[in-house]
Parts: sequence; C-alpha cells; structure tokens
Amino acid sequence: MVALILKDNSRLDEVEFQCHGGPAAVAMVVEALEQVGVCQRSADDWVRVQQSSLVRALAHHDLAHAETDRVARHLLAQAQGALDEALDAIRSRLSDDPSEAIERLNMLIDRAEVGCHLVSGWRVALAGRPNVGKSRLLNALAGYGRAIVSSTPGTTRDVVTARIAIDGWPVEVADTAGLRVTQDPIEAGGVSLARSRHGGADLVLLILDQSEPFTETDRGLIKDYENALIVCNKRDLVAVWEPDASWGEVKRISAERGDGLESLVATISRRLVPDPPQAGEAIPFREPQRQHLIEVRRLLQAGCLEQARTTLDQLQAGAS
Repeated sequence: MVALILKDNSRLDEVEFQCHGGPAAVAMVVEALEQVGVCQRSADDWVRVQQSSLVRALAHHDLAHAETDRVARHLLAQAQGALDEALDAIRSRLSDDPSEAIERLNMLIDRAEVGCHLVSGWRVALAGRPNVGKSRLLNALAGYGRAIVSSTPGTTRDVVTARIAIDGWPVEVADTAGLRVTQDPIEAGGVSLARSRHGGADLVLLILDQSEPFTETDRGLIKDYENALIVCNKRDLVAVWEPDASWGEVKRISAERGDGLESLVATISRRLVPDPPQAGEAIPFREPQRQHLIEVRRLLQAGCLEQARTTLDQLQAGAS
C-alpha cells in the first residue's frame, strides 16, 4: 500500500492506492505519481504518524502481514497497547523495585522468542538419506503436491519449501536433498545446500525408513543431528527394525497414508513453541525490541538506573 498526499495549496487530499505485482510494480506506480507532482509517503511512515507510540505503530504495520488468525490476535494485542503497558509497568519499578523490573524484563525477553517469529515464521527442515520419504512428507504436510516424488535416489537437488500453518503458527517446511556421499557434482551441491538449510532451521526432522535395514548412514545422521526430532516413516509397510530408547521422542508415521501426521504436527508445534503466550499478553515482536530489553536488563543489573530508563524510552519512542 502507498498513501499519497496531493500537492495543492488550496487543500490537502489523501488518496490510497492498492498496488499488486510486487515491489517493482509499486515502485513504478510511485515514480509515475511523483513525476506528475504527487508527494508520496510510505505506508510505514503513514502508520507511525497515526499511532501514539512506536511500539503500537510497528504492531499495526506487522498486523497487516499476519498470515494466521493466531498471529493476528497477538499482534493486535500489541497494537492495542499490551506491550506498552508492560513497559510502563517496568518503568514505574526501575527505582523502587529494580529486582521486580528485572523479573518482568526476563519474562518479556523470553516471550520475544515467540514474538520475533510471528511475521517471519519458523523454519522446519526435513533431513535424511535419499528415498526415506522427505518429499512425500512435505506434500502431506502442505496438503498438495509441492515436491516431486520419485523412487530414483537423488531426485531432490534444490531446497523445496512450502509455507503452512501449524497450530496457528506460520511455518516454512523445507524438503532438502538426501544426505549421502556422491560423485555427482550437482547432487553434491544439493547435499551442501541441504546441510546449510538444516543449520539455519528452528527444527530439523530427521526422517528414517523403517521398511529398510537400518544403516550406518542413519546412525551417523542421528549423531550429527542430536537435536532433531526423529521421524520413522513408512509405518504402512513391515518394519524391519525398532527405534533405540536412547533416541528420545520418536514419531512413527506413514507419509503415504497420513498415519501419525496429526501427532507429528502437534509435536512440531510443541517443539517450536513450548510455552505459547496467552491471548492479550505483552510480547516483544521485533528483534531490536528484544535487544533493547536485554540492554535495559544489563544496565539495571549494573545499577545504571537512569541509563536503563533512557534505553526503555528509546524502545517506545526511538527508531526500530
């Protein structure tokens, strides 16, 4: 969206254009309007001047990008003042009860782990050796044929993603190349790209095939991805091995038939958001906000009350 103010000494008119086609198309529209004497103001600036604080303005901006009802409700609470009220409460206790202020700061900093994902979403990566069912699982989670499924090993070379909602949270699921040693330079590039995506994921699902013999490659992957959620696929076929108790929580599914997917999705949600915020709670929702809160806590712990107060003020009125 672009908000425009017409340059006319006799009146001040506001016109809103809804542009489609991506940022390049919007830029062309803005350029054309500027050439005929229209003063353009960005949507970000427009929202800011309409709100009483920077926190509320940013929440209003991010609310327009909410992908799910659950995210929208949390951002709406911040736009209506939930975070501002929590920050005001901390400010009122800086001098009289700094220990309580620090406790409240800790709570907000913890909630920021969820808040900073509200718009960007969480990243889940599927890992495993070739032909264990990663692409089929991506399609099952997405609800449509997003990735090519083939019995030919090494079919997936690039990272294939699908944007979905899990328990109301936006999640990008990435199917990646099967992990194995290969002399094919293109497939090797896919394996390298896969490992890079796994390293940047909030959660890795390590997919194993219970219908085929357990391999040393599987064993090595379990060691390499010690924080992964292990998913034993193809439970619709005869299992030729059983998971080891030392692996922790293991989910058994059939990506082909959909068996166990509901339980898997619930577990993914719990792993991504183990302590979901309640409706209406204050949630820092941008990384600079979290960093400001961490700095306020550091200053309080060092006994620098006035600097802590100034930093807190900047969070609500300064640049994001």
